[in-house]
Amino acid sequence: MNSPSISGRPHGGDSRSNWQALWKYRHFYLFVSPFFILFAIFGLYPLLFSLFLSFTKWDGITAIHWAGLYNFRLMIHDELLWRSLWNTLVIGVLYIPPMLILAFLFAQILNSQWLKLKSLYRAAFFLPAVTPMVVIAVVFSLIFSSERGVLNYLLLSINHLLPFLHLQPIHWLDSENWSKVSVAILVVWRWTGYNMVLMLAGLQAIPIDYYEAAQLDGATAWQSMRHVTWPLLQPVFRFCLLLSLLGTLYMFDEVFVLTNGGPGTSSTNFGLYLFNLSFTDFKFGYASCVAYSVAIVVFGVSLGINRLNRRNSEVA
Repeated sequence: MNSPSISGRPHGGDSRSNWQALWKYRHFYLFVSPFFILFAIFGLYPLLFSLFLSFTKWDGITAIHWAGLYNFRLMIHDELLWRSLWNTLVIGVLYIPPMLILAFLFAQILNSQWLKLKSLYRAAFFLPAVTPMVVIAVVFSLIFSSERGVLNYLLLSINHLLPFLHLQPIHWLDSENWSKVSVAILVVWRWTGYNMVLMLAGLQAIPIDYYEAAQLDGATAWQSMRHVTWPLLQPVFRFCLLLSLLGTLYMFDEVFVLTNGGPGTSSTNFGLYLFNLSFTDFKFGYASCVAYSVAIVVFGVSLGINRLNRRNSEVA
């Protein structure tokens, strides 16, 4: 027997009233149902199926075989996995700091009062982010060419003017060390404008009253940037950093079209490794295991960054 609620009606009536409300507003739920149906089919189901595959062996053709924790044990001894993660870390270290610094500097310039044609410059900086990757690959292949590349031509020109520097042509795409640098240069060129737009939006959201108050107190431009701009822009900066970290881990287009992971596996990052594991080696079970394991680590890092962001906001 149901115990009476505070209102004097049995608890079972709540469920009946909920169903009655659901039926009353069924037309509204019907209109929003396509999103949830599509998400369940193309989002939730693949996510759960991939989780199931991480405990199996499957090549996409033959029957699925249960493997238990075998895939997780295999990860520990997978040298190519650890090498791809190391390459991903190196590429991230090479491009994230200069990209965010340049994005901040360009945002500061575009936020200046004296600058004209701001919309034109903003579009020009953002254009690389929406340029087709095939076009970018062709252009940068010419830039990094060992024989007729623009960069090597500049190095030879500088060496002709300043021979004591002993500059020599660099095998940008054919060297194990320089291939990661080449990818980093391409990523900086492509995504600096995107982060600049985000930081510009953050700068424009800062009330001008703060800068006027700082000027009244005798603050210089550098002091205003240090004590006004930077503290208020930190949430946007952390958001850009988080996007860059996620983009570094799952970067695929830039590496695939520029070096294809070569020479050897010197520039194979995690995104390309996961692609080859799935659609070249057809190890869908092991690929799902690797993807979920790395995703859990990324989720933990993202959670830590968000918690740090929230803590700093509370202190501020």
